Amino acid sequence: MKVWELKSGSVNDYAPLVFTEDQDIESGMFDASGKAISWSKKPKIEVFVEPGMGKPKPLADISALTPGALAMSDKAKAAFEVFLSRFGQFLEMDCDGSSRWFYNVTNVVSCIDKARSTKRPSGSIVKEAFRAGRVPVGEAVFKDPLTAAASIYVNDPGKAALERIITDAAIIGMTFVEPGPPPKKPRPRA
Repeated sequence: MKVWELKSGSVNDYAPLVFTEDQDIESGMFDASGKAISWSKKPKIEVFVEPGMGKPKPLADISALTPGALAMSDKAKAAFEVFLSRFGQFLEMDCDGSSRWFYNVTNVVSCIDKARSTKRPSGSIVKEAFRAGRVPVGEAVFKDPLTAAASIYVNDPGKAALERIITDAAIIGMTFVEPGPPPKKPRPRA
């Protein structure tokens, strides 16, 4: 079964979100390592405006905020909540007076084959190899303990379910990519 990495859309096309308070980041409240989290206060985030630009790029329904999690609009939360609540939790954030939702995946499945995965000299995984018998068979969104802080995965049935929701609700900003670095583009010949 094929496994996909679930991500927000490109920051080249849509505005990312950023943390307003450094202490929120330092406190670990945005820990996306696969554990359930709770907040005593609703954190503030804002739309990133590139230096020298007068206004931000448009916001997508799914925005970049931090690796290993998704930041969703009210529209995206409403569309995905029934499906995604089985695999994680939605936590409310304040984005310039509007709600945005931090989606934290808590479904952790040990399915990466570390020995077959491509690694950096430091030992961190660059390109995941998955154990076929360990990847969930039914619809699933999940993390693996080896990459939980950085990656969200979805299997083929889960991807098909999410694609139906994306189409039905006209959601923008969610993408599915093959895990690992993008393939290198061939250099033009001189």
